[in-house]
Amino acid sequence: MLSIRFVCCLGVLAHGLAASGLAHAQHPVPPHPAKARIQLGRCDQQVTYNLPAQRFDETAQAIARTTGCFIRYTDQSLVNVPVQPVRGRLTRRQALRVALRGTALRIVRETPNLMEVMRVQAR
Repeated sequence: MLSIRFVCCLGVLAHGLAASGLAHAQHPVPPHPAKARIQLGRCDQQVTYNLPAQRFDETAQAIARTTGCFIRYTDQSLVNVPVQPVRGRLTRRQALRVALRGTALRIVRETPNLMEVMRVQAR
């Protein structure tokens, strides 16, 4: 008798949840919380590039020129490091990543309007 009442109560509770729109099947809980949106800045504006393979400092200047997207590097030995050509319509972040591909230089810090580059040691 007790088990019949228990089952009836469960049925009423399930029916009430379904009627109120709280049923799990109607409103599934997302598996992970949504990530916060990344703030976009001047380094995320797209530009068309046609830069040859050249020194890092020349490429960095061409990517950052008149945009307010700063490319910072404190190690002056990076100036003469040869980087890859950059061609196509890319954001400034994408363009810098393309240029640094295959070199020992890496972007180590990024904000909406700044990218900082350093030489990393081979592992």
